[in-house]
Amino acid sequence: MLTEKVIWGVIPDGFRKVMEGGGNFLVVREDRAGEINARICRAAIPDARYRGRSSLRAIRLQDGNFALVRNYQHGGLLGRLTGQWFFTWPPRPFRELAITEELRRRGLRTIEVYAAGVQCACGPFYRGWLVTRELGGAKDLWAVLQEEAYGPSGLSSALRAAAETVRAMHREGVYHCDLNLKNILIQPNAGGVEAYVIDLDKAKLFLGKLPPPWAKRNLKRLLRSALKLDPERRLLSAASWTEFLEFYHGATDS
Repeated sequence: MLTEKVIWGVIPDGFRKVMEGGGNFLVVREDRAGEINARICRAAIPDARYRGRSSLRAIRLQDGNFALVRNYQHGGLLGRLTGQWFFTWPPRPFRELAITEELRRRGLRTIEVYAAGVQCACGPFYRGWLVTRELGGAKDLWAVLQEEAYGPSGLSSALRAAAETVRAMHREGVYHCDLNLKNILIQPNAGGVEAYVIDLDKAKLFLGKLPPPWAKRNLKRLLRSALKLDPERRLLSAASWTEFLEFYHGATDS
């Protein structure tokens, strides 16, 4: 039998636990508790502008802003076998919420989470989802690389922003187990662009800074993922990758 600690894990300050019928368990930010529930999340409308491992769905909040609902989906061979069903406890959505909130508290640029939820089925199996604030105008780094409108100077600014955010993540002791071009969001603003790192459910946290061998391994993982998307290096050239690394190593630890 699952204990309460195993079910919920660590609940960040400012969030509350909600138990609904049908085996639904939610952790909802207190200021959104009255407008986000399992039924609303299931009724969310697919948003064609966003797509990762699974498509994202959008819900309109009472203040007129939008939130995005992401279902958890296994990748690779495991995805063909189990699809959206998981059995690791505490649930991955609750773990990602806790990690994301801790990193936001430390000042790392990552997505703002409104809620995390799971629907339990037979035994230890569940399906999960995460509800986050829509980051207006943001596109993942892979999409930015494909846009001619950015041009050389715009691409350079995006690479700098991405490198500085990855560097900040490593400074906070975070190893992103799924670091790839689609998990780095680029958002234009009045002063240029900012980068956000997302999908932290499998992240590993270290005390202090990420050890250099682990940081190097994470950067290699990012490059491998980029080469899978762009094997001929037409979009992320060797020169662009070198520029990214120069920005990464040139970022200060302040």
